[in-house]
Amino acid sequence: MANTINSLTGTGATSVGTSRTNQNTTKPETSQVNANPQSEGADEVQITTIASKLANLGNSLSRQPAVDSARVARISAALADGTYKVSSHSIASGLMQSDHALKQIGL
Repeated sequence: MANTINSLTGTGATSVGTSRTNQNTTKPETSQVNANPQSEGADEVQITTIASKLANLGNSLSRQPAVDSARVARISAALADGTYKVSSHSIASGLMQSDHALKQIGL
């Protein structure tokens, strides 16, 4: 079952407390979000730091334009006149940068 909190969807949470008493135990790498702010109980969901970082990244990317029109025009012109070159070095470098970035956020 997927959980949706603040427009974020996940397949589960690290911890879900359902008791009606206050729970003040937190792990250093988690953030707590009150699942039901109107309730006087201590219903909570803990979202990992990585999930929070990915959510922030997703929000940041969603504010960017989906298509870089100027780049599309440059590549289209290069394809049309036969000057477009594929650089295996650039592709490999980009893959390595992506791998490094994913390792930094713990994925």
